[in-house]
Amino acid sequence: MRIISVLLLCAVTFVSSQVPIPSRPDGWGVGGPADAHAVIEMFLDPLCPDCKASWPTVLQVIQAYGTRIHFRIHTFPLPYHTNSFVASQGLHVIANATNRNLDSIFQYVTQVFQNQQTWYNDATKSMTMPEVVDSLAAFVAKIGLVTKEKFLAGMVSDDLNDETRISWKYACSRGFVGTPTFLINGVVTSADDSWSLADWKSVIDPILASNEAVSSPIKDCPSGQQECQYAPHKTQCCLSGERCIPNVGCRCFNLKNGNKCF
Repeated sequence: MRIISVLLLCAVTFVSSQVPIPSRPDGWGVGGPADAHAVIEMFLDPLCPDCKASWPTVLQVIQAYGTRIHFRIHTFPLPYHTNSFVASQGLHVIANATNRNLDSIFQYVTQVFQNQQTWYNDATKSMTMPEVVDSLAAFVAKIGLVTKEKFLAGMVSDDLNDETRISWKYACSRGFVGTPTFLINGVVTSADDSWSLADWKSVIDPILASNEAVSSPIKDCPSGQQECQYAPHKTQCCLSGERCIPNVGCRCFNLKNGNKCF
């Protein structure tokens, strides 16, 4: 039933309007460059218990691989987790207030997960929405991320509210209906809170190994041929008349007599 409700909401989003194009790529990433050989994405809801259970291992993965992978998180608040949109917008507020400081962004996620029970479902049933926001603002100030006043100002910002909505629509546009959802190089995986660091390594290590394997260089070209190192660790032997083209290899631009180079 919960999956059906998310599917219906996502369907309404597509019927009612075009999904807005974000002003920058969605989410926040750590580790290596965004085009690293292994790019892992996590779509999370700050008030999702399964996301909370997955998070310690996520941090282990980030620590284990450092700059060898790119790990990116996206907010995807689920409608059946009370206050999840508020907590998700809070992450966008922290990112904006700290100029996208990754330490602050990941600390917010970690701290909200650790204190998830404070804002989860029945815990706030006797509170108004302004009281919930005020509670979250006081918490953020207490752990030293931004001042309470700055956080509250971000929570009433139309721009940051829109940014949070666009992130949610972005996840819908990719067909996601639950959290956590993990992707490796754009492919949805079966990863969940049961995965250990060893499980992650069993998938990531072969990807890195296949890209880090270096082809054996050509030691000597035959007589009459010229060595062409057209890319790092990639070498060919060019025939007479061929030219060495960077990022391409040996190519002939003067074909005569049966496609022979002269």
